[in-house]
Formats: sequence, structure tokens, C-alpha cells
Amino acid sequence: MNEIKEIDEMLCGISPGNFSGLETDRRNCKYTWQDIEFNMNDTPYHSDTAIIVTSYHGQLGWLKATLESYRKSGCYVILAYDNNAYIWNNLDDQDYMLKMFPRPIHYLLAHSVVVKHKTYDGDKRTGWYWDVKYAQAIVNGFKNIKYVYCTNGDCIVEKPDGFKELKEILGDGDLMSGQSEKGRTIHTANLLMSISGFNKIMDYMSDRMRFPLMGSLSPETMLLDAVSELKLKEVFAEQPIIPDGNDTGSVDYYCTRNADSTWKRVLGFRNLYHEFEYHENNGIEPPSCYKKYMDPFQDYFYFREGWRDTICMYWKTCDRRYLKQFFDQGKDSDYERKFLPLEAYGADPIYA
Repeated sequence: MNEIKEIDEMLCGISPGNFSGLETDRRNCKYTWQDIEFNMNDTPYHSDTAIIVTSYHGQLGWLKATLESYRKSGCYVILAYDNNAYIWNNLDDQDYMLKMFPRPIHYLLAHSVVVKHKTYDGDKRTGWYWDVKYAQAIVNGFKNIKYVYCTNGDCIVEKPDGFKELKEILGDGDLMSGQSEKGRTIHTANLLMSISGFNKIMDYMSDRMRFPLMGSLSPETMLLDAVSELKLKEVFAEQPIIPDGNDTGSVDYYCTRNADSTWKRVLGFRNLYHEFEYHENNGIEPPSCYKKYMDPFQDYFYFREGWRDTICMYWKTCDRRYLKQFFDQGKDSDYERKFLPLEAYGADPIYA
């Protein structure tokens, strides 16, 4: 299995590999075409766990790092990508296509890619349900799948080997969320389910989503209702807590501070966008790992202009004037934000 994992990571670009001798013999290439054919064509049968990564164009900047982390787990990875195109946009514009859809490396890092039918309004609500519903059809095609993990395209795991322990914590439960409270919100950003619990939940949601509502129903609402009405067994993980002066604090549903929790300890889970935004809003320098997690494709093409011109320039030049500019433009309140030219922070670069 170690060799299969090695081949797999070479084929999807995680680790370097020499494939120049595929059609000849092992003197030129460590693995032959036959090695790939006989060990990779049955990939869906290699694991008892499917990971569904729901995503859309707003997460493309994080998606490469996210998919890479889940691919390293050895689980079967499905990218469930939203259909972002609209007929009233310029569909032939090259930048539009690049900005809205995955590029080849994303297709290689996911074992399978599914794109739902076009839906309108309630992207984070309607979109999430249909992304997972389409992926469910793939999951149920393989009887070896016993667990399903759902996550978002900007939520990474730094300890991908931790899924075995996470399944042990779930035990005979139907589901476990990284951030949840009994009788209240069950967050969908990191959700582990038994295959039975997964199918019961999705079938319940299907009955409700047959009748569209303006703005749709939130996945968290339907998930909570499913657990209650179907009497599913929910296992509660240790939650990431925001201290608020009380003895218990409050659950940090978006993991903005990367606080201690079951998911952090076992998987090294991080909600990249919200953690990054927390640093931006509060004038805290983002951890250095973000330099590798934010995809530099075409000079950080996927990210908004304000980030490309500030924090990305800081990483490229090490000039801390860009970091100060990033903090001023990213204040939490609109009325506190400042948009000043770089020279306002000094005529010369600041490297210390």
C-alpha cells in the first residue's frame, strides 16, 4: 500500500516523479505503465472513506492546497463543484473561465469531480445541498465506503493521517461535526458520518428540497432537523472555544482563531478563509503557512485585488509596508478602513 500511495501522489503532482520511461522499463522510470494500470484503475475500492469537498469559484485560491491535504489521507476524494456560469456573462472571456472554473491540477488532485445542474439564488444553501446530493450517487456506487466526510474547498487538514482516529472517535455514531452544540447549530464545514447516517440525512434533505423556497433552507437547519426527527446518534467532539469572560466561552463555528479542539488535534483542521480574515480584520500577521496555502497561480489571480496588492506583495518582497497597507484596508468596520498609497508608510522598503 505504501507504493500505491507513492504512485498516487506522484500522479496527482503532490510529489515529483519521472514518467519519461513509462513505455520502456524500470531502468528509466521507477514505475511502469503496467504498475499504474494495475494499481490505480480500481482506486475507488482502496478506502472505506469518501471525502466530499464542496467548492465554488470563490474558493479556487485555496482549493489546490485543500485537495492536496485530503488526497494525502488515502481516502477517496470527490470534488463537488458548483456550476458558476451565467448566460448573461461573457462566456468566451478567458479570464472569466479561469476565474470561475477549476484548472487541470484540481482535476488531478481529486479522484472524481462532479458538477451539479445550474441552480439560482441561495448559493451557500441550495448549492451545498445539490453538490452533496450529486456526490452521494458516486459514494453509493461503492459498497466498500463506510464513512463520508464533508468539508469545504477552503478547509484544510494538516494531519491527513488522522482520519483513522477520527472514525474511532465517531464509533457507532451516525455523525460528528467539528463545531456543534446539542440542540443547536451543527456546522457542515467538517462533518464525519457513517454511510448509514449520511444516506438518512441526504434522503431527509431530498424530501425538503423538492419544494424550492426563496433563499432556500440552510444545510445547518436541515441537518439539525434531520438529527432530531430521525433520532440520529450525534457524537460531540471537543469544540474550538472563543473566550468571552464566562467559564465556558462560546463555540468558534468558523475556527477563526485555530483554537484547540478534537478536529485540530486529530486532523490539524483549519478553516483557511475565516482564519485568514480574522487576522486581516484584527491587524495580526497571518501565519507563514498561508504563503503556501494561497495558490500563487498567475500572480495570485484567484484572489481579490486588495489582497493581491497588499499581503501577496508582502510575501513576494518582504516589504512590511505592504503588510501595514493590508491591515489598514482590512479593518473589521468599514468606517475604520484606510486606503493609502504605499509611500504613506515610508519612502523606503521596511524589512524588519
